[in-house]
Amino acid sequence: MPVLLLMTLESRPRQDHGRYQAQYDELAQKNQEELDKYWSQQIEESTSVVTTQSTEVGAAGMMLTELRHTVQSLEIDISMRNLKASLENSLREVEACYALQREQLNGILLHLESELAQTWAEGQCQAQEYKALLNIKVKLEAESTAYCCLLEDGEDFNLGDALDSSNSMQTIQKTTTSWLVDGKVVADQ
Repeated sequence: MPVLLLMTLESRPRQDHGRYQAQYDELAQKNQEELDKYWSQQIEESTSVVTTQSTEVGAAGMMLTELRHTVQSLEIDISMRNLKASLENSLREVEACYALQREQLNGILLHLESELAQTWAEGQCQAQEYKALLNIKVKLEAESTAYCCLLEDGEDFNLGDALDSSNSMQTIQKTTTSWLVDGKVVADQ
């Protein structure tokens, strides 16, 4: 069987609809203001955070640049220290080499000085021997001349005259030249 449903609708007056519309508009306006206020606050906070972070990023960038300069300065300093150490080692090696050469040259110089002194002493001995031989030669020439005169002249031989002439000596003038090295006489001529 069919059921019959009966409904009655009451229509409300239009003022309720206007009132609801006004409440809705007021609520929408309030929500819009709160939403604008919320987003303005969020934007301000974000702007503040971005500004702070930008400042921090700028400061960090400056610090990074300073640190890079510091690292470069330290690398240059280390490089200079290594170069200095290398040059000091090279200098010590050169000094050691020159010290060895100086010792060798001093040894050679001492040897040459010894040879020069020996040669000078031998020269002095030879000069004395030459002087002695020259004196003997002069005496022999005097005696030879005396004997020749005796033989040629046939005159009486006077021993005193022969002795006087044989004792007479020739005067020889000698000039000596000396060389000084470091205040020492190294050669005489």
